[in-house]
Amino acid sequence: MINEELRGTLVLVHPELAHDPAGRLNEIGIIVNSDLADDDILVSFQDNEYASFTSDALLVLLPAEQIHQNLADMAYETSFPDLKALTQIDLFLRYGSGDKHFKVLEMARENKNIQPFCLDTLENVIAIKQAQNQER
Repeated sequence: MINEELRGTLVLVHPELAHDPAGRLNEIGIIVNSDLADDDILVSFQDNEYASFTSDALLVLLPAEQIHQNLADMAYETSFPDLKALTQIDLFLRYGSGDKHFKVLEMARENKNIQPFCLDTLENVIAIKQAQNQER
């Protein structure tokens, strides 16, 4: 079930990936196929090229509610530029139009300091979904 849910998900190739034979560090793509049993995620990029990654090599957006909560939690303990960037992401997710997820990934890509507050590895997201499915 999770394999089908992943199709169409926008991802950011981890900017600090140790081994990147595809040469796609810090690029945004979209999941076109996944085989979770083999931890093989096929991603398409804007230049119509494809590359396979493991789930820990890809970052995805946290749910909008969690990003909003992270923003509220960090309001007094971060620099103004980082606070401003995360506020822009929060507002764009809430009120933006068009391809807002792509735009937000671009914003997160440009500011590494806020990435822990708005992105998570696909590996963690899959583990959470699998745990939720087992509880049902």
